[in-house]
Amino acid sequence: MKKFLALVLALVLALSLAACSGGAGYQIGIPADATNGGRALLLLQDLGILTLKEGVGLEATEQDIVENPHNVTIKAMEAANLPASLPDLDFAVINGNYASGAGIGDKVLTTEDAKSVAAQTYGNVVAVKEGRENDPAVQALVAVLMSGNVQAWIEESYNGVVMPMGAQELDIPEIAEPVTLKVGASPSPHAEILEHVKPLLAEHNVELDIVEFDDYVMPNTGVEDGSLDANYFQHQPYLDDFNAEQSTHIVSVATVHYEPMGIYPGKTASLDVFGK
Repeated sequence: MKKFLALVLALVLALSLAACSGGAGYQIGIPADATNGGRALLLLQDLGILTLKEGVGLEATEQDIVENPHNVTIKAMEAANLPASLPDLDFAVINGNYASGAGIGDKVLTTEDAKSVAAQTYGNVVAVKEGRENDPAVQALVAVLMSGNVQAWIEESYNGVVMPMGAQELDIPEIAEPVTLKVGASPSPHAEILEHVKPLLAEHNVELDIVEFDDYVMPNTGVEDGSLDANYFQHQPYLDDFNAEQSTHIVSVATVHYEPMGIYPGKTASLDVFGK
């Protein structure tokens, strides 16, 4: 009898604790990779959904959660699989490029602040092999991408899941004879943006040859071995890690846009459940 009463008391205590902490047990998917997992957790902290150890910053992991008032469960998984996993989750924190590619950009509930450290750190770059920074065709590509026309088009076209870094009025070199610039890119949004600038570059004698890749290795190895003139798919921290691990010599020549982390609804439609 005493054992039974102890079990009942333990159950009541557990239910009371769950009620005090929100008790809902919402499941939130985040990217499993270290590069983006910390960003996702910081966004959840900014919204008051959880609290992390002081000072962990972009290196945060699930082990750094010190307060979980809403009793959420964090599900870390491959970033590319998060959109398809939404039916099994209450919410997911998804990279802008994957949201855009999955056609769910218009469903975003909230995103990283444009002025956040994460947004500024993880801007997407155009990269070339070291020594090609001053190639006239590369400079022409950068000038067009950073122009007010193209930066405004990016902001207008992606419903906030892809955001421009801001216009720069750069000189476009005079190129007397037509040249071809072969650029590796991921399909969305990078290749889409390049398709937009292709006719603009053609006006300056640069024919843009866009090569799409579904992985994050070949666009860099192609730049390193010279089979590509440039690439446009990655953020600076990824490029830095790639160079360190692969002994490559790839440098960024422009930061064109950033892809804010956003929270997307799954089984639960609104952040109102967290009082937001």
